[in-house]
Amino acid sequence: MKPQAVHRVGGGVLRLASLVPVLWALVGFAAAPIDSRIQFPGHTNVPRAVQEFAWRVIETRCNYQSYEEQERSFWAYDVKTRKVGTGVVYSISILSELPWKKTAVPGTIEMTVVADGGIRLTALKSSFVVCALPPS
Repeated sequence: MKPQAVHRVGGGVLRLASLVPVLWALVGFAAAPIDSRIQFPGHTNVPRAVQEFAWRVIETRCNYQSYEEQERSFWAYDVKTRKVGTGVVYSISILSELPWKKTAVPGTIEMTVVADGGIRLTALKSSFVVCALPPS
């Protein structure tokens, strides 16, 4: 092998090796996947468990057909938190839309979730499909 070829290969390997720490750093800052199809803002202060609970509420308490639920996108566009006693109350407003049908008005889902040692749903309403609170 010619010395120039060795230098080119060695330089390429060195450049590649110098990218590895950068890639590891980026992986460290990437959000871990969660079991929720609701897209929350990147700066959200809603814990992962509450996000997953909110998705389970939509799956189990809102009357979407299974194919329709799979086609829709869900976006948390307004999240308010407040401390109440020893717990935290999350008021979550969600847009539900068909990404391929931009002319359709998106539906809204509003829920209130309380995290006070456990996680429970205290309010739920929707503009598009029937969503029901669990019996009390």
